[in-house]
Amino acid sequence: MKAIKYVLVAGAMLVTTSSAFAQEADYKTMLAPIAKELKANSGNALAAKDAVKEYTKTFKKNPEALVRLGEAFLMAKDYDAANQYADLAIGRNKNFGDAYILKGDIAAMQDNGGEAATWYQQAMTMDPKNPQGYMRYANVNRKVAPEETEKTLNLLKQNCPNFPVEAEAAHTYYTGGQYAKALNEYNQAKIDNLEEWRVSEYATTAYLANDKAKALEVSQYGINKWPKDMGFQRIAMWSKVDTEKFQDALTNANVILNDTCKKTNRDYTYYGLALKGAGQYDQAIEAYKKAQQVEPNDIKSLQYISEAYQAKGDEDKALEYSQQYMDKNENATPSDYAKLAAIYETKAKKGIDKENNVAKANAIYETMASKYPSIAGWVYNTAGNGAADAGLDDMSAQFYQKTIDLLGNKENRDADETGYLKQAYQLIGYYYWVTKNDLEAAKPYYQKLIVIDPNDKNANAALNPAPAEGENK
Repeated sequence: MKAIKYVLVAGAMLVTTSSAFAQEADYKTMLAPIAKELKANSGNALAAKDAVKEYTKTFKKNPEALVRLGEAFLMAKDYDAANQYADLAIGRNKNFGDAYILKGDIAAMQDNGGEAATWYQQAMTMDPKNPQGYMRYANVNRKVAPEETEKTLNLLKQNCPNFPVEAEAAHTYYTGGQYAKALNEYNQAKIDNLEEWRVSEYATTAYLANDKAKALEVSQYGINKWPKDMGFQRIAMWSKVDTEKFQDALTNANVILNDTCKKTNRDYTYYGLALKGAGQYDQAIEAYKKAQQVEPNDIKSLQYISEAYQAKGDEDKALEYSQQYMDKNENATPSDYAKLAAIYETKAKKGIDKENNVAKANAIYETMASKYPSIAGWVYNTAGNGAADAGLDDMSAQFYQKTIDLLGNKENRDADETGYLKQAYQLIGYYYWVTKNDLEAAKPYYQKLIVIDPNDKNANAALNPAPAEGENK
């Protein structure tokens, strides 16, 4: 369980609960140089031998001091010695939960998740008021048994009501990628009692859970309380851009860019998105170019540049960068192909070499239909709409007919395919009835359409026309 090591090292670290035992001396003072020497001489069984002997003699009746020495051995990866001191602590006080937690940590560091869980569960049983046993047990189960994690955290709330359960539970869910549950826990915590890193994680959790309003609210709280922490400015900027508050996002972007922090590709990318959204296209293009300078292998910047040029009305430059993006993109999506085709269609709608540009767009759509057969109906309809927008109605009808030929008699059509077929019948029916003024040619399509959608208004009007004024009703 590689994830367990992460929990130990990057998450909870080693526990430091307070002891109810009287101290014969300050064990922390004596332990500090021992821990330092053990860490510097990892694997050397004789390291700090005399100091360890004296420490053990001094604190042999103190289970907390014994556990802390065991933790020092654990950090030096001397698992046998760590286990020895955990056992000594249990021998002194069988209800001292930290000793069982130490044995669980030893197992976890050796990738033995099952044994680790057993010892953490034992800590919960023998020392039910020690919150760290619950947290360790919840962490070790967060991916393999998330329902057990939830059950454990609820038990922790019952047995340790003064422990910041919500914040700890949120962190556990966050590290396990369960952002909705993490956000729910953070929402129940008192934000004024949270440390800076937890508030940052709270804001990030809300963003990843797609609650942009909450992400903005929490990040603004962080900005007010810790104005030098650019992480809060970043989350605020992302949230504002994603919710199309572009002008406001520029305020956060300018704070970040004028700070001494190291600028990231994402900083410049979101700055560019904010600028584009605010209609500052040339500045957006420059921001995207800076993003690419920070990460030369990030080809997404090329697409963003293309989109900015297209918004500016410079389709030739938009095509140049879009084609660069596609040439370097080994994992192009249908959306990527559609964006490239749309640029050619925009030129055609402007009357620029109309037939040639529509033909180029259609070539892209044919590639898409072949590459992504499950959405071929949508692709052909989109191609037809593009031709119609350019005033090439006969060509548009040809593409709607392709959808009908592909899906009209297909068995086991899924809901999406039926939707594509319905749209094709609607569009080609309209083409014949209105554009070509040929109702009879339209009727066969409307007859098939009304089987799919009995309530389609155009189909009903075409097949059951209202009597002319003066005729018998």
